[in-house]
Amino acid sequence: ETKEEKERKKEQAFYEHYKKMILEYLDKYNNANKQDIDKLILDILPDILDENKKANKVRNLVYAMSKREKTIINTGTTRNPIWKKVWL
Repeated sequence: ETKEEKERKKEQAFYEHYKKMILEYLDKYNNANKQDIDKLILDILPDILDENKKANKVRNLVYAMSKREKTIINTGTTRNPIWKKVWL
C-alpha cells in the first residue's frame, strides 16, 4: 500500500464521516439549506485547504449524496436548495 493509497483511504473515511453528520443533522432538523450544511462541515475540514477547496469539498459531498447515492433530495430550487433525507 503506497502513501497515496493510505491518504486516499483516510480521506474517504473522513468523507463518510461528513456524510453521516449531514444525515444525522437531517434526522434531527428534517431539512437543511446550503448555509446549514456549510456551517456543519466547512469548519471541520482540514486547514490545509483554502476556502475555495473547502467549498468544493462540500459541493462534491452534497452532489455525491444527492446524485450518486440518492440519500438526500433537494426539495427547494437549484439556487436555494433545501435538502431532505431520502427515507427508504
